[in-house]
Amino acid sequence: MSSALAPPIEILLVDDQPVILAGVTALIESEAPRMRVTGQARSVRQALELARTVRPHVIVLDANLGGEDGIVLIPLFRICCNAAVVVFTCLGEPRARLRAQRLGAAGFVSKTAPGDELIAAIRLAAL
Repeated sequence: MSSALAPPIEILLVDDQPVILAGVTALIESEAPRMRVTGQARSVRQALELARTVRPHVIVLDANLGGEDGIVLIPLFRICCNAAVVVFTCLGEPRARLRAQRLGAAGFVSKTAPGDELIAAIRLAAL
């Protein structure tokens, strides 16, 4: 089956910064028709509501949502929509990465990494 005929990977973006949401949306839209953004959330509550509603394949999640701990959402996303989670954050410390992995994150990408790294992590998480 050709990848052009496969349904797109549906992605929910969770970040408290509008500029990041806009940039990552543009990056993902450049991958159409293989990927598409199905929603954007800026808080823990909004993220859970949207995850239940849009049921994405992959969630790109910031670890710090304006003072709220985004990493605590990882197991909750698995329960409410069974989405894979790629943590996309400026928190580069090994403890944050290890905690995200222990809670079930499929990937961890620094916001300073090239866009190709985030796209590759989304593809891998969707498998």
